[in-house]
Amino acid sequence: MKRDKVALVTGGSKGLGKAIVKNFINNNYKVAFTYLNSEEKANEICKEFGSNVVAIKADACDYNRAFEVVNKIEKTFGSIDILVNNVGMAKDRPIWKITEEDWKFGIDNTLNSCFNYTRAVVNIFIKQNKGKIINIGSINGLRGREGSVSYCSAKSAVVGFTKTIAKELGQYNINANVIAPGYISTDGQENTSELIKKLVLDECAIRKLTTSEEVANVVEFLASDKSNNITGQVIQVDYGQYI
Repeated sequence: MKRDKVALVTGGSKGLGKAIVKNFINNNYKVAFTYLNSEEKANEICKEFGSNVVAIKADACDYNRAFEVVNKIEKTFGSIDILVNNVGMAKDRPIWKITEEDWKFGIDNTLNSCFNYTRAVVNIFIKQNKGKIINIGSINGLRGREGSVSYCSAKSAVVGFTKTIAKELGQYNINANVIAPGYISTDGQENTSELIKKLVLDECAIRKLTTSEEVANVVEFLASDKSNNITGQVIQVDYGQYI
């Protein structure tokens, strides 16, 4: 009997990560996700979906903890088929104000977290001769954005990282892609002003704001067998916000 696929999502307790987790479960995946501070929200997801999901507290910047998380998921579900590197945070400041601490915070949370979990899971994928790696980027990693030097630098580096591992891992039937959303309304942006939203809409070729659920749908597509011939790509999900 064909088993359910197992997905690991970093930062899955709220916002885009939560939408990705719920979409996977609704499409018959088993899901493990990490969280750091949102324990109550993580527990709510586990209560809603029961044995189909497991939440693990972990700092995505902690390299050794990534291996512990992966080992726990293997013991719980038997394997891992998909990795979604969703964690990404930064302290937005222009270059003349950013401190070394601010810079490292953005790089650690947005780029190094991506490396940590990819490195932790990749030998499993190689051994089973299959796997999907989906890294959440941003259109701002492609075009830049004032006041976000560490975030944009890290998201840009995620693209180079993904293209490189796609070339390295293709021989093992492993796909690696980036999804680059535009502005999306998540838990971290609920206080965004109507003026900012209007400015974003004015950038979009199709005058709509992207939702977390729409991005999650593309994540699930890249996780599925329907996307087996897609690797090393950057897929923008932004209603044409950046063309």
